Amino acid sequence: MMTAPGRRPGRTAGAHGPGATSGRRGEWAMAATDQGARRYRVISGDGHLEIPPDPWIRHVPEEHRDRAPRLIALREGGHGWIVEGSPLIHNGQNVTAGRPVKVRGGSYWEPDGTPFPGTGDAAQRLREQDQDGLDAEVLYPPVFISRFIENIEDREAYVAMVRAYNDFLTQDYCSVAPDRLLGNAIIPSSGIEDAIAELKRVEGLGAAGVYLSSFPAGGGTPAPEDDAFWHAALELGMPIALHAGLGVRNNPLLAESAKGKFSLEWSLLGRTNNVATAAIVRMILDGVFDRIPELQVYFAEANASWIPSALFMVDDSYGVFKEWYGADLAMKPSEYAWTHCHFGIVRDPVAMQMKHLLHLDRIMWGSDFPHSVGSFPESRQWIDEIFAPCTDEERRTILVENPCRYFGLDPDATLTPTPA
Repeated sequence: MMTAPGRRPGRTAGAHGPGATSGRRGEWAMAATDQGARRYRVISGDGHLEIPPDPWIRHVPEEHRDRAPRLIALREGGHGWIVEGSPLIHNGQNVTAGRPVKVRGGSYWEPDGTPFPGTGDAAQRLREQDQDGLDAEVLYPPVFISRFIENIEDREAYVAMVRAYNDFLTQDYCSVAPDRLLGNAIIPSSGIEDAIAELKRVEGLGAAGVYLSSFPAGGGTPAPEDDAFWHAALELGMPIALHAGLGVRNNPLLAESAKGKFSLEWSLLGRTNNVATAAIVRMILDGVFDRIPELQVYFAEANASWIPSALFMVDDSYGVFKEWYGADLAMKPSEYAWTHCHFGIVRDPVAMQMKHLLHLDRIMWGSDFPHSVGSFPESRQWIDEIFAPCTDEERRTILVENPCRYFGLDPDATLTPTPA
């Protein structure tokens, strides 16, 4: 089985596979309290920076700043985003942090004016890790804003927004504790040249990984040009960190949800119709993994209890139809998936109840903080429930060893303390 692409400077990848490092009973369930000897015990493979615009918009060049997203106060309470080419964006379901969900009317500030959980500066985020029992987080960009700035018509202005966020992420935010704040830089979806250029730039800035909303050339399906990006990422040792799957610009469901028009049906089905499957199947059938056998991809918040059934069905259908379509894969689709893909679970205790059907060295866990389906501030309790069927070694594999190996961290490193 191929190893993952960890490579960050000064970090050493951990041993490979379940049980590679023994854990003392109970240490996996809580972050260290001795700041001088803090070690990785729980790494969240899925967190988000849901922040107001000012901290990163100041990085936008002056000539493009008038096209930058703006946050406005709404008459009915809370805040909304104005983004060129998009409806008024309500972000309440992404600014929740364990409180009752507000699809509309969410705010980035508490009534007393202090930042809402998950929306403050790096020091606040480190304190929130302590509160939730975490030692580090893999940080994805704001869901709606990172997608809806794709609607900015001027390509230079759009790329400038992406670069501004990435500059803020690496220089202002994650630099406070790069071993605990593992930022995924945004890759622009405006074409392969822009994608590769930003990949190389953020690698130099020290990004922990790169997030793509679409395939590298900007489409919802693989393109021949994509290979140049995958090869460049491997040469740079830059981890590919997707979120759920790969989509297309101007997704109508995304637009409706941003308007605050979620339906209960959408909310229930949205977590069961797994978009990772489509991306994986498309990459397999396009031959991406055959052409680039070292390629590894991580699907955060994909969850995992669906995987055994889905991969069985894909394998079975391939066996039935391959002759009709003249397909001749080098291995079964499920074998491609377990060789090249990694999956992040959030609130998915069923996955560990069927752990014997999963490859545990391909699973990570995330809190999804501060989103509505996240586990903050009760991640300790969720970890207890999710990993009840697991041994201490299996828990440490998922909570520490796997993210360390994928993102190139030293699992035994002494970590940056939380600021007083």
